[in-house]
Amino acid sequence: MIENYKGLYVLLLLLYTSVFIFAGCENIDEVKVIRKPINSANDIIPINDSLVIPYIYTSAVSLKDLPVNEKKKKFFEMMLPAILVAKKELAYKLDKVINISSKPTITHEETLFIDELKEKYKAKNIEMLQSRLHTFPVCIVLAQAAIESGWGTSVFFVEANNPFGLWSFDPNQPRMKATGNNVYVRKFSNLEQAIDAYYTTLATAGPFTSFRSARLEINNPYELVNYLIDYSQRREAYVEEVKGIIRGNNLTKYDSYQIAPEYLIN
Repeated sequence: MIENYKGLYVLLLLLYTSVFIFAGCENIDEVKVIRKPINSANDIIPINDSLVIPYIYTSAVSLKDLPVNEKKKKFFEMMLPAILVAKKELAYKLDKVINISSKPTITHEETLFIDELKEKYKAKNIEMLQSRLHTFPVCIVLAQAAIESGWGTSVFFVEANNPFGLWSFDPNQPRMKATGNNVYVRKFSNLEQAIDAYYTTLATAGPFTSFRSARLEINNPYELVNYLIDYSQRREAYVEEVKGIIRGNNLTKYDSYQIAPEYLIN
């Protein structure tokens, strides 16, 4: 009898937890994300499965006081869900653009959808737009974020939610000055904004033209990262560091990780 009550208690607890989680979901295109406030590394939810719950942390937190291995683990767990959501959203947009472009006639709403994307991604035509919506292996994104943020310890990561070291050349943008020089980095409200800006930058900026072409043909991260030589003034040394971070932390395993299917909108 006690075992039966225990079983009933566990079932009720699971049902309550599921209701609580889904009640906090917010739909973004085809993903039900869970926005989670974060005040310390203890608030970061562990990732123990290749099917990832789409927690979107509302800000970054410093990981500088953690032991190295724990720091790396927490950093990947903080960044990965939002990266996977961004990739899913881009895939959704790409599929929709392809579907619309195959129609003999399109609606006013579809025209607006295409025009807004063409403006954001600086695309002259539908073919260019499609090519600019393509993504690339997650391991590259994680490795660059780790380098640029100092594994979640840099002032730009903590105070500007900028894990990619994205510069600002527009005085009207939210931004903060880098210490000791005349360089500004962009300031974001949350990591989600920063990840979107990162993908948009690589999809539109002139120095990454060859990278955009390569990612349509190459899926091997160790080959593809060679085309990011202009991401840093360190050039070849930076490319080799990205490769080393990917290899040394087995980041290619995350390339097969996906958003858990129960959080996808059919």
